[in-house]
Amino acid sequence: MQGSAVHYAVECYELSGRTLSTSQTIARYREKWDADMAAGLAVQPDVSKWRTGGFKSGTKDLADRYDLGEHQVADYVSYTETSTDTIWTTPDGRLAIELQFDIMVGTVPVRGFIDQIVSTAYGLSVRDVKTGTKKQSSALQLALYRRAIWETYRIDVIWGDFFTCARKGRSPRAGGPTDPIDLTTIDQHWLEQQYAAMDAAERNGVYLANPGDHCTVCGVQKFCKAKGN
Repeated sequence: MQGSAVHYAVECYELSGRTLSTSQTIARYREKWDADMAAGLAVQPDVSKWRTGGFKSGTKDLADRYDLGEHQVADYVSYTETSTDTIWTTPDGRLAIELQFDIMVGTVPVRGFIDQIVSTAYGLSVRDVKTGTKKQSSALQLALYRRAIWETYRIDVIWGDFFTCARKGRSPRAGGPTDPIDLTTIDQHWLEQQYAAMDAAERNGVYLANPGDHCTVCGVQKFCKAKGN
């Protein structure tokens, strides 16, 4: 809910042409949080059974994440007030926020949404907004976005980055983008092969167990045979 609400607030702020105030943008965050909270409670009214990111109770985790999300939204607005980065306007006149695409990656149809395409000092860059703490292990997601922009507009965006939102707690820091990533280093033919292999495996029901640290945040762990359940 935190991530979804932050993304929604950022989207509202950018689509307004950055005319929304900080308090108005936070209000959008609260609206989305409340809607998702109600939907979650309808599925599982007992928050003690909700999955958390650590050893906190559901109630404590919700309170902390709600507060962190508000902080991240306020910090994002503050960042844009001093940054020279601006949201790109597509050739068909749309602000490049939550930009939907439907393309073919080789033989595989792919639909997705690009968080942002921004105009920077070094050119256009695809940007994905991250509200969590996990460091991104690769730029494959951004390479897909590069392809989507080319397929849709015949514009080659060679740069990408991740906007890591602000953190609180023992190691607080302000939000901001990572260093630009050169997306030309990821071969598009290889990307097609990866999607084709994934698609073939899915269609044939080939699901290999892949237990690891991520199991702690898996919503179906209690049904997983790899975990002895």
